[in-house]
Amino acid sequence: MSEHPNPADLEAFARGSLPPGVLRAVARHLLRGCRSCSALLASFFGGLGPVPGSEASPESSRAYNEALARSSSVLRFHLRYHRSEEIRQRKVAALLQAGGGLKALIDRSEIGLHGLGVLKALLDRSWAIRHENPKEMVELVRFAVRVAGNLDQRWHGEKDAADWQARAWGEFGNALRARDDYDEAERAFGTAFSFLLQGSGDLRLKARLYDLHASYLGARRRFDLAFTALDIVHSTYLELGEAHLAGRALLVKALYTFYGNKPEEAMRINNTGMALIEEHQEPDLIFMGIHNQLFFRVGCGQFIEARKEFFRNLRRFKNLGCMHQLKIRWLDAQINAGLGKWQRAEQGFLYVVKGFEQKEMGFHAAFASLELALVWMNQGRYAETQEIIPQVYEAFVSLGIKEAYGAMMVLKEAFEKQMGTVELLEEVVDFLRRWFINQNERFVPRGE
Repeated sequence: MSEHPNPADLEAFARGSLPPGVLRAVARHLLRGCRSCSALLASFFGGLGPVPGSEASPESSRAYNEALARSSSVLRFHLRYHRSEEIRQRKVAALLQAGGGLKALIDRSEIGLHGLGVLKALLDRSWAIRHENPKEMVELVRFAVRVAGNLDQRWHGEKDAADWQARAWGEFGNALRARDDYDEAERAFGTAFSFLLQGSGDLRLKARLYDLHASYLGARRRFDLAFTALDIVHSTYLELGEAHLAGRALLVKALYTFYGNKPEEAMRINNTGMALIEEHQEPDLIFMGIHNQLFFRVGCGQFIEARKEFFRNLRRFKNLGCMHQLKIRWLDAQINAGLGKWQRAEQGFLYVVKGFEQKEMGFHAAFASLELALVWMNQGRYAETQEIIPQVYEAFVSLGIKEAYGAMMVLKEAFEKQMGTVELLEEVVDFLRRWFINQNERFVPRGE
């Protein structure tokens, strides 16, 4: 602790109600012999008067020393607990990184799957694999919620336990959002915020939950609420001195601004956000910003500019994780299709369709399949298009995306009757792209 603890922390220290992390810092500061803080602390021990060394009665000094000794004893027990949990965290992290997921961890019965160390390892691992294995991410963070709900009350006060439950439920909501399970995600976020209200009021935790929830709000196309949440996140992270995380909030806001049909403003916000990001600290955020710029240009039909920007950033696309590779290959395929480079576009769409299917990302796989069909139609490959359309129709039905049923039924029947055209397929693809942004969108065939 580089500065003196504030009076509120000292009073909480005297009552024994400080969170473990703050408790350790305050106790170490006091044990280093800070006379001013010790004097202030003394006033909280029943009006015991001045600290030893000043003009105080022997009884007052003795009572003060006994109280400080009790706090030091509590500190030692907490330090012992946290050291053991740090060891457990390293063991669990190593097992998870070795592969096998949650099952491999459960099979190792000698490691008790409880406590703060296990919780931290689960949350860290689930976040680390968010771009590679969304399914395992959900499994790990679902288990983390159980662990968070059973933290030992001897080491975690009510507010500290509530903080950890808020964090776990928030990460769970985000994992569900990433898997397109919006209803369960909404319930998880509701639980997270209820625990946040019971917690310590930690600003970092609040910013984290608002950040994750903004992504959920954006996925549900509630952009006004998402913008408000992101503005809070941005200002809070700036207040905390976390400029790169403040930049991330702007990157997300830029994406939702683009969805709101404001491409120029979206690009401006995105550039402002990228200027705040330190690439060495969080390379994923730079990728996010570059992906946004490419996505905006493709969405505006600026394929030549998108191609130039793609090649300018080619070195940054090396050694990307699987999900980042899928996203960038999808954009590359869309750029090639926009430029009429059909063979390259076909190779790209085939790659991403297979990848999205393996990741169980049904909507993305179905939509990319329609883009692949459009490439085939532009090459005059009617039979292959005719074969894939019913498969895509079944995919949308299995996903329960009822808003797509009408458009897909028209498309399916047209190709069954040899009446399918490039224009009709383009119309359906354009509708689904608009529906993804605004889910109140309805399909109305041209001419009606």
